[in-house]
Amino acid sequence: MRKGVIRKGIALILCVVITVSFCACGLASDLRYSFAQRIATQENLPVQELTRLIISSINDKRNTADAFSMIPDAQLDGLSYSYFYAYMDILREVSRQDNKGNVVSFRIIDSEECQTILGQDLFNKYGNTVGAELLYSSDSVYPVYIFFHENMDGSVCLSNSWITSVINIYNYGNHYFTMLDEGNADGVVTILTPGLTDSAYTSEAVYARAMKLCEFYRLRVMSNRSDYEIIRLVPGEMVVRIPETVAEDGASFEEHIVTLSMLNNGNYHIDDSIQVELDQNLVYLMRGDERLIRVGSDYSYADLVNLMGNPSSLNIDAGVGRVMVIYPGLIMRFDGEVTADSWSGTLTSVRVLSNSAYTIGYYLYSGMNRTQLLVAYPFIDDVNYDLSFINGTRLYDITFTFNEEGIVTNLKVSV
Repeated sequence: MRKGVIRKGIALILCVVITVSFCACGLASDLRYSFAQRIATQENLPVQELTRLIISSINDKRNTADAFSMIPDAQLDGLSYSYFYAYMDILREVSRQDNKGNVVSFRIIDSEECQTILGQDLFNKYGNTVGAELLYSSDSVYPVYIFFHENMDGSVCLSNSWITSVINIYNYGNHYFTMLDEGNADGVVTILTPGLTDSAYTSEAVYARAMKLCEFYRLRVMSNRSDYEIIRLVPGEMVVRIPETVAEDGASFEEHIVTLSMLNNGNYHIDDSIQVELDQNLVYLMRGDERLIRVGSDYSYADLVNLMGNPSSLNIDAGVGRVMVIYPGLIMRFDGEVTADSWSGTLTSVRVLSNSAYTIGYYLYSGMNRTQLLVAYPFIDDVNYDLSFINGTRLYDITFTFNEEGIVTNLKVSV
């Protein structure tokens, strides 16, 4: 009998526990539903109040969840908390740059000013836009903005597609700089390749570009990653300023700008151009490994014959002091003292033609293609295949002529 009483007591206790549990679950569900309903039916926040909520999160990461919970669903445009959190992290990072300090105030900017800041194409793509310029406790060289989509009724909301695009390009750029920091040329190749659409960029050419970039960041970038400044960040475009890199002369510092932009196919192009480093042997006309003659130096006719043999023809214009000397596959110009019987002058240009036995320096010759140029000089396309450099006190220019297949038909060195 005693066991029966105990069993009945246990059964009664279980019944009470189950009943309370169901009531608790129902209460929690009702509370969540009530909270969701309150947020869903909450009136839209004005742009000023929405901006203040975002600033509270920028200034203190601990406010992020509260800020998100206070934004009505209608003004989130389907934006998830994880993406809102990531976006706040990015704005917080940009705000830390250049020792700006905390955001202390803001200035609302209307759609007309937004259009000027964003550009017509971006403004058209995302519709009517208003924003806020963040004002900091310290002066800021590069302004920071928050942008909102403006609805027909004048209300504003965060744009899900806008924020997603910003996060994507930020992450792509962050991955790129990480690969450079690690000197990972293969990783840099993977990131660069989708944005290099020219067919001349074979895997060999892209790898040569990646190697040059890794070398540049290892030897000449003096700034730490934490010192990099994002000076523009909008959907499809991010511009990063690296404050201190060693200049070409090795005696001073200069800034370096990197731009990431989205192509029409959705891939990213990275414009991280560095100066083409040219071999000083490019001042010499060569045949095999033999240096024959130096552009910018002075020669007489006797000197020329002694170095290169008799030319195929001469075209002497004593009136302007110019002599054109032609060898098979080669045209040279001298400027100086010219008479009907003799001449001497400065070699001011050398043009190497098709099927020539001559080269400029060790690497440049008529008949090479764009890919070969890009392997030798990975950033030559950034200067439209027109090179210039200083040797001694003279400025040298190197220009290329291509046929329809991208083959060099002649190249010219001049001073």
